[in-house]
Amino acid sequence: MKKLAAALAVAAVLTATMTACAAGLESGAAAAPPAGVPTATAPGGYCATTLRLTGPGYELDVPQVSGGTEVARDAFNTAMRGLARQWIDQVEQTFTLKPGSGQVTYLGSRAISSLFVISTYSEGAAHPNNAYESYVVDARTGDEITLDDLFADVDHGLSLLADQAAIEVPKTRAGDSYSKSGIEADEYSYRLWLATPGGMEIHFGEISSHAAGDIVITVPWSKLDSALKPGMREIVGG
Repeated sequence: MKKLAAALAVAAVLTATMTACAAGLESGAAAAPPAGVPTATAPGGYCATTLRLTGPGYELDVPQVSGGTEVARDAFNTAMRGLARQWIDQVEQTFTLKPGSGQVTYLGSRAISSLFVISTYSEGAAHPNNAYESYVVDARTGDEITLDDLFADVDHGLSLLADQAAIEVPKTRAGDSYSKSGIEADEYSYRLWLATPGGMEIHFGEISSHAAGDIVITVPWSKLDSALKPGMREIVGG
């Protein structure tokens, strides 16, 4: 089928909606209070918002932030719009996009992180499927925080995460019925992570079943101290 050209974005409808100014609140449009009405002031003066992108074959609610430091705000917002563009560029007559459920943005004093959820549907499929993207940025500098930035020894960090996942995943909706390869100590398994005061929130996606949905655990920073770079815990755990 003919793929939609990137130029379709010009005709897209862009609507910014204020959703929350408190750390860790869901940023899905369905849960949004009236536009422009903050619920609290987050550390660093940031507020979580969404940007609705609409065009032929797609409708997405893209996580964004307002307030705070300009360099970090612009870096985060640009990165999230870039992730949306990658999905929009895949739209065809038989492949469409809608907002997914479970989006969340954490506004820490020194880090901003967000999970972007896209509901994808391919013609003839039994049901839509959720796709996930995450992004973590330093709230002061705007620099992305990757696993390489987080860990002094990435392999050691991944090993610690896998050990914790083996303990915590069976406590979730997945129980013992999940793909063990989905928690192996590799960067792909732990690519979807968020920085929270309580620890590193890991999203594994549907490693159990479609009905079980996204399997999520939080690994306390204390369990990762031996692998974290000096000073990093203060940034991601703030």
